[in-house]
Amino acid sequence: MELYICNRDLEFVGLLEGYSSLRWTRKYNKTGEFELHIALTTEALNLLKREHIIYKKDDTEAGFIEYRNIKTDTEGKEMLVVSGKFLTGYLNRRIIWGQEVLQDMTAENAMRTLIDKNCINPTDEDRVINNLILGDLKNYTQTLNYQTSYTNLLDEIENILNTSNLGYMINLDISNKKLILDIYEGLDRTANQSTNPMCIFSQEFENILEQEYTDSLNNYRNVTLVSGAGEGSDRKFTTVGSASGLDRFELFTDARDLSNKKTVDNKEVDISDDEYLEMLKNRGKSKLSETKEIQTFDSKINLNSNLKYKVDFDLGDIVTCISKKWGVTISPRITEIEEIYEEKGLSINVTFGNNMPTLIDKIRQKIN
Repeated sequence: MELYICNRDLEFVGLLEGYSSLRWTRKYNKTGEFELHIALTTEALNLLKREHIIYKKDDTEAGFIEYRNIKTDTEGKEMLVVSGKFLTGYLNRRIIWGQEVLQDMTAENAMRTLIDKNCINPTDEDRVINNLILGDLKNYTQTLNYQTSYTNLLDEIENILNTSNLGYMINLDISNKKLILDIYEGLDRTANQSTNPMCIFSQEFENILEQEYTDSLNNYRNVTLVSGAGEGSDRKFTTVGSASGLDRFELFTDARDLSNKKTVDNKEVDISDDEYLEMLKNRGKSKLSETKEIQTFDSKINLNSNLKYKVDFDLGDIVTCISKKWGVTISPRITEIEEIYEEKGLSINVTFGNNMPTLIDKIRQKIN
């Protein structure tokens, strides 16, 4: 697989071949990442600089280098290891500059508004991310009532994506020197629908080489009490979710940061009780989306099977996974695809469903 390198002004700087391994991890509603190993040479050092952008032949997804390391392998050869994030990681360099109250708006439009105001058309020109534009509006119908202020832009975008079950990517248009931010929704390819061609993964169908199933309630919560602005008896509360007995897993969500006032024409006005309640409910839904029950099939895909990658299935699609031996049938979304390029060829590992939260995920949940 040939790799192309450009600088962050999207000017081509070189072609890279002869690397020993590339791990290219695509994620549906989070920022993807990559890691490249190559023998240390002057050419590799010059091409693989921090902030340079890597993209694959015949692909529009790309990543920027943020880390370099030189080390000696077990055979005494010097190796250069570089890693980085996909281009959506640029959003991590911005905060939401001020208060944003987004009421009765689709999740898609809310995200486009936040990105436009903080990256594309901010009032301070120094905050512009050059070459970044918004892709076509898809008119997805998921709605929200949302308020945020002075938080990390990437975190907020990924919270909305997670709540609305949408995905995103920044596609590289090298010929026009544009970074096109695209919000999208994977296709339903499950066995119980007839709109799209079905996609069924099973070792019995010989399209999976290895498979690992996880079924966990470790992080699960399904009801949250959300508290908003105010003190004592004047404090606003609402509940999101419903369950009873041992099927009820409760969580407290402190949303005092959600103000019950907003600025209109440079004047501070009250938000109606109904509107504020919807904002609290939206925050509760966002928190519960971080504490889902975990059901995943982590699978190594047989690339020579009846299902072709990026034709019969792709990142974000909802598919059917079956293991007759284990007595399991689930219809999860493809949330992550890891492409591994080595001398022996390409292999693909697919995560079906919600993965276990990492330590970093749990820390972010506490902070937010």
